Amino acid sequence: MSEMNTYHSLPSTNPRPELSAKPVDKRPAIFGIIAAVVVILIFGGLGVWLFFNPNAAAVLRDIFIIYLGLGAFLIVLLLIMLIVMTSYLILKINDLIRLLEREVKPVLWNVQEATTKVKGTTTFISEHAVRPVITTVSTVSAVKAIFRALFRR
Repeated sequence: MSEMNTYHSLPSTNPRPELSAKPVDKRPAIFGIIAAVVVILIFGGLGVWLFFNPNAAAVLRDIFIIYLGLGAFLIVLLLIMLIVMTSYLILKINDLIRLLEREVKPVLWNVQEATTKVKGTTTFISEHAVRPVITTVSTVSAVKAIFRALFRR
């Protein structure tokens, strides 16, 4: 007889592919390192060039100062717009809350009034209709039980 293999092979799905034995594609890391070196060389070369050309450095400095001023101006404008829009939204939400109060309060009042009427109606019905019926049925049942006990059939 041949031995039966009880080992069931499952499909190989690696939950952690970073631990697999397959070689990892290193091209993105290499491109990233090359790009970082190129950027460092460009800024280093620009720094050396500006060091030996002070007139160009002064012009570039003035341009950066102007751009920083424009950026600060735009940030202030955006903050003002944000404050105005937030105030507008707060006012609109306040109007919506007041509208809901005007519309919902009467409805809630009507619901409360209806529940009070229903409560009164159920109390009346239970006292004047249900209780007498229950009392009558229980009395009839008691009389039947007494007759059954006395005249065993």
